[in-house]
Amino acid sequence: MIRDQFDAAPVLRADGPVLCFGGPYSNLQATRAVLAEARRLGIPPAHIFCTGDVAAYCADAAATLDLVMASGIAVIAGNCEESLAADNTDCG
Repeated sequence: MIRDQFDAAPVLRADGPVLCFGGPYSNLQATRAVLAEARRLGIPPAHIFCTGDVAAYCADAAATLDLVMASGIAVIAGNCEESLAADNTDCG
């Protein structure tokens, strides 16, 4: 039997507002700003989802990654994370 790639995907449920953002791309200031806006709006970390590409392209990859990891939000692997995990030379 061939399984659809989405058969094992987790179901994300949230009562109340949800914030979904993607592509922090190592931009620490922008990532801080979006998380600060979520706090201002009262959106808890359990209702925030990042679509990946956390550490790529911009100036502060390590600090951005640390911030996202410490924030308690859910992150779905983007193509940058997939490329790093596969030890590729670029993200295609």
